[in-house]
Amino acid sequence: MGRSYKHTVVIGASLAGLCAARVLSDVSDRVTLYERDDLPDGPANRAAVPQGRHVHLLMARGAAEFESHFPGLLDAMVADGVPILENRPDCIHFGAAGHVLGTAHRLRSEFTAYVPSRPQLEWQIRRRVLDIANVELVRTGVEEPVYDAAGGAVTGVRLDSGEQVAADLVVDATGRGTRLPAWLQKWGYERPREDVVQVGIGYASQRVQVPDGLLAEKVVVAGASREQPLGIGMLFYEDGVWNVTTFGVGKVEPPSDFAGLCALADEILPAHVAAALRRGTPLGEMSFHKYPASRWRRYDKLERLPAGILPFGDAVVSFNPTFGQGMTMTSLQAGHLRRAVTTPGADVVRACLRDTAKTTFPVWMMNAIGDLTLHRATGPTPWWYKPVGGLFDQFLGAAETDPVLAEWFLRRFSLLDSLYMVPSARLIGRAVRHNMRMWLAERRAGSQSVAVPQSA
Repeated sequence: MGRSYKHTVVIGASLAGLCAARVLSDVSDRVTLYERDDLPDGPANRAAVPQGRHVHLLMARGAAEFESHFPGLLDAMVADGVPILENRPDCIHFGAAGHVLGTAHRLRSEFTAYVPSRPQLEWQIRRRVLDIANVELVRTGVEEPVYDAAGGAVTGVRLDSGEQVAADLVVDATGRGTRLPAWLQKWGYERPREDVVQVGIGYASQRVQVPDGLLAEKVVVAGASREQPLGIGMLFYEDGVWNVTTFGVGKVEPPSDFAGLCALADEILPAHVAAALRRGTPLGEMSFHKYPASRWRRYDKLERLPAGILPFGDAVVSFNPTFGQGMTMTSLQAGHLRRAVTTPGADVVRACLRDTAKTTFPVWMMNAIGDLTLHRATGPTPWWYKPVGGLFDQFLGAAETDPVLAEWFLRRFSLLDSLYMVPSARLIGRAVRHNMRMWLAERRAGSQSVAVPQSA
């Protein structure tokens, strides 16, 4: 048996905060969630989560992880209308870095993916957490944690009202805007190093009612590329409405109205998808959002940390949202916390941060390579990023028509088989041979198409 707490506090009832509360409820007498903002009674967008209005993709790995913490969650979502993404060619259109793959074959090793909206998933999890007997939600903000300099530990929180609440462990799940680095500095500790990639993403999203029967797909993705800095994500959600998000990378602005959205769809989506979108009816106003930078706060590198406080979720790392990995990476952090609090003698904070760093590194590295070499991002760029990005671009080119390569990419992209997106020597050789065959075929076709001079 691992740690046993009398009282644990979670700051923020975000998706990350809810997952932390769920895990801590198993090892605490009491868990208190403090949330300043209004929480809806059903699956609705929250003002404090502006990104929730844009498309969110739940990876297959994330669905399995969430189910492990909340048994019955996936069946309940399906009962509430959440679509299941089957591995049929007509269910998904997937484009990455200018390449389209996974649409010409059925995967040999199948997996099930679910397509809930962010508000739906958060509501399903929130109501399960709040049904736990020893979890309490208190609608107030936290001014700051209470730090005991003599003991070198956080011993509770000070609420907006000035009241102090004692706690054995405080979890900071306040998201990208966390003030923990400033609090650490105030208490005499170093701020964590921050790894930053300036992705310069702008979002524009529109809910669209598409007439029945026009689209068999449930997910349509056309990612940005070096040549095309605009992309589109279309997900068919539980309410029978498509959420369509256009985005620009490298500070390129996305379309600002439905007409511009449709024009972009004509350019980068399959003709039947673009035509269906044009026949759709836009619902409500278009939503806009900016995401300037991906950020990883390296708490795992700090030599000194106060006991009793754990950064969690986006407070540690926030990923480029166009890759759709954020919710799944949060689910992995919940697993790290569960292992830490149930391991006898573990330093819970250090263990959780260490394991989070291990799962963050491969995903962060591949995202950074893609963003810095293919998506016009700026930031520290090791010399080897560009050749690796070029090789992976060639790999994706081969995966367009090679089902084995496409399946490898889609499963790794879904974080299923491994978090490391590094092809084996055998797969690299397969990609090289495939591209050589395609190049030779194009050369032969070109030579045969040369016009033969006619006699007079």
